Amino acid sequence: MVMHKDIHSEDVAVLPRLLHGPIKSAHALITRDIAMRILRGEYPPGSLLPPEGDLIDQYTVSRTALREAIKTLAAKGLLVSKTKIGTRVLNESYWNLYDPQVLSWRIELGVDNGFLRKIFEVRQALEPAAAAQAALRRTPLNIERMQYALNLMDKPHHTRKTYAEPDLVFHQEVLIASGNPFMQTFSSIIEACILNAFAISAPIDNDERFKRSINRHALVLAEIRDGNPNGAGQAMSEVIRESIENARFGLADEPVVISLPLDLEGTGQPLDN
Repeated sequence: MVMHKDIHSEDVAVLPRLLHGPIKSAHALITRDIAMRILRGEYPPGSLLPPEGDLIDQYTVSRTALREAIKTLAAKGLLVSKTKIGTRVLNESYWNLYDPQVLSWRIELGVDNGFLRKIFEVRQALEPAAAAQAALRRTPLNIERMQYALNLMDKPHHTRKTYAEPDLVFHQEVLIASGNPFMQTFSSIIEACILNAFAISAPIDNDERFKRSINRHALVLAEIRDGNPNGAGQAMSEVIRESIENARFGLADEPVVISLPLDLEGTGQPLDN
């Protein structure tokens, strides 16, 4: 969990963030290594991890450290341990992809169109609803924070990173304003989506797209400030649609109509999993 002190003067918002930086403890190193082997398919779903003794020798760690790592991965849905059977790798459908650590590991392997599409599907399902709730429950402080983030977004001479951070905080503040803790824990998904979309194509690359992005975020804020849930939800939906266009189509001349299920290929037909 990370306090958003970057652009706010008060420590109010506490949201999950994707995990970055060096890993120091033996427990964390083992946890990450086993997780990455699972995600890469070296330990496929349904398979058993090597015996405990072999893993202790492989990682040269204590039994306690190894068991803590296994317990951590089990809590995240990657493993299940059964007496006299061993530790089995679970199918991806059991993984807690809302966990910032699991999501960080998954993104580290690379994000393809299919994975990015699924993230956008979830955003389009939840963020407009969060914006609508924010219009009903927002406080003056929520509005102030959204406005401040928007002002930072509207500054000139952005890099992709300097634009992405206030953009992320704007969306997170909408989640906070919704007053719904289930929506608030959606923060890590939004971060993954925004940062990866910017790695592909950012609105700062084109003046017209930059202005359109600012205007669409400003409309979200206006509808939330005015207490208009329908307008806020629709405005947020348009922001997400534009994000999909930026990420998938780059500097496309023609706007791409996107609905649920998402059609990211522009074929008019939903994509299969």
